Amino acid sequence: MSCKPQIQDEYLNEMRTKKRPVEIVLLGGKSLRGIVEGFDTFTIKLRCRRDEVLVFKSAIAVIGPVRPQNNDR
Repeated sequence: MSCKPQIQDEYLNEMRTKKRPVEIVLLGGKSLRGIVEGFDTFTIKLRCRRDEVLVFKSAIAVIGPVRPQNNDR
């Protein structure tokens, strides 16, 4: 029996393999930016500058790609 990967696994794996910067907004409002280095059922390992941070998925409100900032305001 073949199990279809979950959407979150596909998304995180794509961000990880392409080394695309992501922004994670936590439930408390704090924002983290970095590169996904790995993940499992409960956590995401994020490289933020030179540090590695282990983020519990249960603490995440939103995750998405970092968008280039437009300074033409």
